Amino acid sequence: MSYINKSIAGILLVVLLAATFAYAGDTPVEINRRTGGGDPVAGKEKSAMCQGCHGEDGNSAVPMFPKLSGQYSDYIYRQINSFQEGTRKDPSMTDMAMAMTNRRDMMDIAAYFASQNQMSGTPVKNDIGEKLFRDNGCLNCHGEIGKGRPANNSIFPVIGGQHKDYLVKQMNDFKTGARDTDMSGTMGGLANRMTDAEIEAVSEYLSGL
Repeated sequence: MSYINKSIAGILLVVLLAATFAYAGDTPVEINRRTGGGDPVAGKEKSAMCQGCHGEDGNSAVPMFPKLSGQYSDYIYRQINSFQEGTRKDPSMTDMAMAMTNRRDMMDIAAYFASQNQMSGTPVKNDIGEKLFRDNGCLNCHGEIGKGRPANNSIFPVIGGQHKDYLVKQMNDFKTGARDTDMSGTMGGLANRMTDAEIEAVSEYLSGL
């Protein structure tokens, strides 16, 4: 291989690595990537029943209801499926999910929320929470600032900018085993190693991103 070709190959490798470790944003390319195969235009009307809890644009006003704005559509779809199958439980969501019998509707609803600008919060200075996020390797799955890993896929959700109360509940559910839908199998063990204070700290940090 010539020196020029090696140089070009090296540049391409750097670009690919940068794409792998970049976090998702709201450019047309990034929005299209996370929207998936659903129709966001059709999904806006179909999501009317979801908007009561999650907000018209996916930014819920109630801290215990998760924001869905800019979340991966495939992740949203998979969670609906988990509620339907009973592998994830919630008094409200289980009933709502069971009412969704059309897979195309589920895809369109997920695509609509995914097409919105990514969730964000009011910045919070929490050095302990940031250190926990980095030291525990959370960024390896959820992205540098919790906004997702576009080069991977939608297995790991966007959590940067999510409600603190919701994040605390999910961490505690993983800790107790009440939630066991993590495809990587890491969240239960990670949550069990963390104290209540540490869960609060990392959740507060993430909520402000």
